[in-house]
Amino acid sequence: MAKLKKKSIKAKPISKARQSVLGFQKGKTKSSAAVKPKNAFHSKKTAFKTPADRVEEMEETYRRKVLAEMKEHDNVNHLLPIKVKGKGLINRFAPKQSRTKVDASAADPADDPLASDVTCQRPLNVHETVSLTDILLKREEEIREKQFYIGTVCAALLENPEARIENVSSLLDLLNEQTRDGTINFLAVRKTAMISLVEVFKDIVPEYRIGIVDKEQQKLKKDTLARVNFENKLLAYYKQLLTHMESVISNYTRKLNRSEKQSIETRQLLEMAVQCMCDLVLTHPYFNYSPNIIQVLVLMLNNTKETIRKTVHACFSSLFKTDTRLDLTHHTVRHINMLMKKKQRNVFPEMISCLKNLQINRINMNEDVLLELKKQKLEKQKSYVINMSRKERKRKKKLQELEKDIFETKAEESKQVVRRKLTEISKLTFMIYFKILKCYPDSKVLSVTLEGLSKFAHTMNIEFYADLVELLNNLLENVELGYREQLHCIQTVFIILSGQGEVLNIDPARFYSHFYKNLLYVNAGKNHEDMETILRTLDIILFKRRRNVTYHRYVSFVKRLSTLCLQVLPNGSLGLISLIRSCIHMNQKLDILLDTETVVGSGKFDPFNEEPEFANANCTALYESSCMLRHYHPTIRKMITNVLKNSDTVPVNAGRTLTPGEFYTAYNCSEMVFNPAIPHSTNVKYGKHHRNLIATTLSNRQMLKNLHKMKNIQKNVNSNDRSKELYYNYFAEYAKRSKVC
Repeated sequence: MAKLKKKSIKAKPISKARQSVLGFQKGKTKSSAAVKPKNAFHSKKTAFKTPADRVEEMEETYRRKVLAEMKEHDNVNHLLPIKVKGKGLINRFAPKQSRTKVDASAADPADDPLASDVTCQRPLNVHETVSLTDILLKREEEIREKQFYIGTVCAALLENPEARIENVSSLLDLLNEQTRDGTINFLAVRKTAMISLVEVFKDIVPEYRIGIVDKEQQKLKKDTLARVNFENKLLAYYKQLLTHMESVISNYTRKLNRSEKQSIETRQLLEMAVQCMCDLVLTHPYFNYSPNIIQVLVLMLNNTKETIRKTVHACFSSLFKTDTRLDLTHHTVRHINMLMKKKQRNVFPEMISCLKNLQINRINMNEDVLLELKKQKLEKQKSYVINMSRKERKRKKKLQELEKDIFETKAEESKQVVRRKLTEISKLTFMIYFKILKCYPDSKVLSVTLEGLSKFAHTMNIEFYADLVELLNNLLENVELGYREQLHCIQTVFIILSGQGEVLNIDPARFYSHFYKNLLYVNAGKNHEDMETILRTLDIILFKRRRNVTYHRYVSFVKRLSTLCLQVLPNGSLGLISLIRSCIHMNQKLDILLDTETVVGSGKFDPFNEEPEFANANCTALYESSCMLRHYHPTIRKMITNVLKNSDTVPVNAGRTLTPGEFYTAYNCSEMVFNPAIPHSTNVKYGKHHRNLIATTLSNRQMLKNLHKMKNIQKNVNSNDRSKELYYNYFAEYAKRSKVC
């Protein structure tokens, strides 16, 4: 017994986990346990012989343990572990996919008690996982449904606008981020709704301006009342649409002023809103709220985004050309002037360049005087007929004729209203131009200002001509202008001097020098578009003012034009060649440029001299014509041949009727193709057999030349070998003697 006690003291204590598995409990004696072998805890294949009640207890314990693990990891799949450096093995889990109804029906919980317990213990609020593809598909499906709904509503509205005008409210609801029901509107749905509303309003909005009718004080017929109700609802919905688009623009402007980051959604909605406003103004310029739209678009004309500026610029250009009443045009120019005063030099060129499309050219300076004289004459005839005629019929007949004439003069008075509006528009326009020239000559809008001034200079009052010419001269001499700005300055001056400015005592010699110097800056690259301005200015200098141009200056310009022909595109060269041809036909003294042997006068031609009067161009010839005779453009070759032959007939279709400007536009090669296209020749000079014989002959000649060269090389090599034998090799003899020594 003592030995058994000693062994029981030295035995290792049994852990609680093993006790629970083996069924040991407190309060039981050692005799109740079975005798175990020596190495019972070390062997995995040891079979314990336990009573029946102990086996059932162990199975129940194991069952509860498995159920607990399944409850914790019900929605988790165990994946293969991964090994990470420094961390060892890491277990991975993935959420289980939801079981389908088929799997649920296939499994019978009655047969499997374990499964029934699991389903009873599963939580009810389990979130099912949705993939990104399912989300995108659902989004596309919802957008498609909303767009289909918008299309059906618009189609029904256009069928009967007066009866279904209430459908516009459902479309207006789709413009917001959330509808009245609380659902979210996607960006594509909002843009589709905005475009659809604009198209609907473009169709159903009337051409006239809708007035306000008080239905309580006025008794209206049933049809009239229905029409008034329709117009009031239409105007209210139209105002809601404009208010929404203005809120989109103001939201963008507010974030821009605060230097906040703009989202892609805000930018796209801004571009869409600006385009819709432009479409509404162009379609219905005389409808209500058009001046309000103009005020918003003028602000967008100075936006930092180039696409928005171009959209508004195109809108205003079309509006200025098509506006017959001129009220909206005057409103636009006035707001541009106000914005120009506010922003000063911080404006973009699009704000000034759109003014080139104004209808100021419609002003006739002598129309007022003629109209007043005609009216006075008719009034005198009317009073004379009333006082001197005695017969009633004759008097009545003559009075009717005179009344008819007076009615025509009254119609002219309506034109007088239009002319008064044009005068106000021209005052505002020239106010903008002169303010830029005087206050901001170094701004980025100077070029477009001078371009617009050159277009409308002839409509100015003659009293301002001298001051304007002096101002342009100061710009050319004191301000560092680019060649394009200088070209527009010179064009403006010559336009002024070629019209009513001929009575002014102004010597344009300095402007001739500036123009002669800047001619060669134009080439076939990006600035080739300035050739149109050059051709117009040359037409004024060489033809309209040819009597005021001296002989030496005339010759120098013709020589400079021939040089310019070599560095411009074909349409520019054709325009210049037509100018040279016309100059030679009009001034016979210029024939000296076609003769390379005779020289008139003394001196030497200096192409770098900036003064055309002292360049001595009469001592040279048009040597550039020899290069143009080999030009790749066939029309240029024909025309320069005609110039050199000094003939009146031109072998070009309608060449005698085309002006230099028409040559420039008709033969435009900006798309890198011949315009007009050159037809391919159908007749072949030599046949295929003849070409093969020529090729064979040339190849034989080349082979003979190569053989002859090889023979000459071999002879030279042999002669060199023989010549080496004639020389005595002193170095070899010196080497032999040194070895002997």
